[in-house]
Amino acid sequence: MAQQQKEYPVTVVTGFLGSGKTTLLNRMLQENHGKKIAVILNEIGDVNLDSELVVQSIGEELKIMNNGCVCCTVRGDLTKICLDLIKKKINFDHVVIETTGMADPSPVAQTFFMDENLRKYFYLDAVVTVVDAKHIDQNLSEIKETQDQIGFADVILLNKIDTIDEKRILEVENKIKTINPIAKLFKTVNSNVQIGEVLAINAFDLQARIEINPEITKEYHEHSHDDAIQSIYLEETRPLDIEKINRFMQLVLNELGNQVLRYKGILYIKNESKRIVFQGVHTTMGSNEDREWLPSEEKKTRIVFIGRHLPKDVLEEGISLCVAK
Repeated sequence: MAQQQKEYPVTVVTGFLGSGKTTLLNRMLQENHGKKIAVILNEIGDVNLDSELVVQSIGEELKIMNNGCVCCTVRGDLTKICLDLIKKKINFDHVVIETTGMADPSPVAQTFFMDENLRKYFYLDAVVTVVDAKHIDQNLSEIKETQDQIGFADVILLNKIDTIDEKRILEVENKIKTINPIAKLFKTVNSNVQIGEVLAINAFDLQARIEINPEITKEYHEHSHDDAIQSIYLEETRPLDIEKINRFMQLVLNELGNQVLRYKGILYIKNESKRIVFQGVHTTMGSNEDREWLPSEEKKTRIVFIGRHLPKDVLEEGISLCVAK
């Protein structure tokens, strides 16, 4: 009697730039749930900075796609990576895909119920969308993908509720429910949700999706992005002065605040034995100490700015002026 082919659940984590996707992913990886998770990260630029911000214990189970957006040019890469997990007999129980902040999740979902080869081994468990409570109005008005991400979700984390008051939370919650009345919604800070509410929940219902949108089972649609949005990557191998970099970032936000959507980086600070991780959305910025620099790794600052019409030469010069004396 033939042994039944095992099928692996897939969770797609989406949400606009800076909403808290990587924070949720790290919670999934650190939680004591007994599952071995294979992670697929998709980055906008050609540098794997996001992988540096994901917990380090997952080894070969971390896969990177950074030659395009997972909802557009790299669907073939996604299929290959998933099938490679099977071919290479990597030990895992669950796949989590973190999309770029600019991704429409529907073509990602299509990949798993329209690709015959993938259907043999994988099924879509849930689409989880993380929403930035503070910036939702701005993101909805400026970026079409924000509405796509909310509309296609099975589970929504209304994140960063500590940044707005109770009245505003209710307003945002109602706005989300007008876009997607069927998704389960959790209000969170730092994407802090019980992992059993987002992982292995069997929430994606294709038939229900077809009733809402009959087009979903048609061939992949082409997805266009705002061409003005770009990703700028900067490196500096010399140690930086913490006060100078703080002043520089304040200047960037003052001068380019309307153009900068997202920024994140790992800072090499003079006389500091630990990496400093900083990140922000629009004009909201924060930083924290990370792990110790490893003896085997090169100490250097790496920063990514994502936004519209950003002056790379000005940003490069600004970082160079933050070098410690």
